[in-house]
Order: sequence, then structure tokens, then C-alpha cells
Amino acid sequence: MPLKGRKPRSGDLIEIDRGFYKHWCVYVGDDYIVHLTGPGVGSVASINGQAVVKKQLLKRVVRNCNYWVNNKHDKTLNVYPVPRIIAQANKRDGEKRTYQVLAENCEHFANEMRYNTAISDQGNRAMDVGIGAEIAVIGFNILALFFGQR
Repeated sequence: MPLKGRKPRSGDLIEIDRGFYKHWCVYVGDDYIVHLTGPGVGSVASINGQAVVKKQLLKRVVRNCNYWVNNKHDKTLNVYPVPRIIAQANKRDGEKRTYQVLAENCEHFANEMRYNTAISDQGNRAMDVGIGAEIAVIGFNILALFFGQR
């Protein structure tokens, strides 16, 4: 699991490079993250369906992918205090949520925990592409199933 850049600190957002897409999570300390993922072990959230918030070891989620700290909206959005980010993320462990790849995905979740604003740059870019986004979504799900987002 190659870390690019500085070691994560509690409250940081972690971006994991899965190749075709980026998976996002919140680092809550002691090598744990909280993220939005599929409801079963080895499963992924469907294009439009249900997902679950999980607290897991960072290395279990990252596996052999590159990852880095990416608090990219810190200069433009208000950042919650770290204790609040951690408490809010931990409180949601086990919570079932609606999942829509372009409107309610893991990046939306992570940004909501840190900034109280559910936004996704990759979702917005895909929506800007139009019909290409539909093809991208299909490809995303095929890749996610292949790599088994946990």
C-alpha cells in the first residue's frame, strides 16, 4: 500500500487510486478509516442502490493501491474541528445509506464528514460528460466488482 505524501492525521480525507475511479474515506486515527461502501464483504454499491458506512483498517481498504491525504477543499470550505469529524464519522459506522454513483457516493460522504458539504468532483465531471457518464458508470461497476471494494 504505497502512501504518496505525508502520513494521514485524524480528520484527514484519504483518496485511494483504484485506476478508473478514486475511492474516498475519512481517517479517524489508529490506522482506521470510515467510508461508504457496499453492504457485504467484497461487494460494491450498485449504480443506484444501497451502501453502508464502515469503519475498517486503512490497509485492508487500500490493499496495494496508491493513496494520499487530499483535503482539497480546505481553502474554500469551512473545516469541522477534528474531534467533530471523528465523532461524526464513527457515529455513522453501520449506517445504511442510499448510493448513487453520480450523486451520493463515497466522495460525497467523505466531504460531508469534513466540510458538512456533500460534493464529489469526480461525480460532477462525469455528469458534465453526459452520455459518456453512463458508459463510465458501467465501466466503474465492472472494475469495482473485479477489484472488490471492501
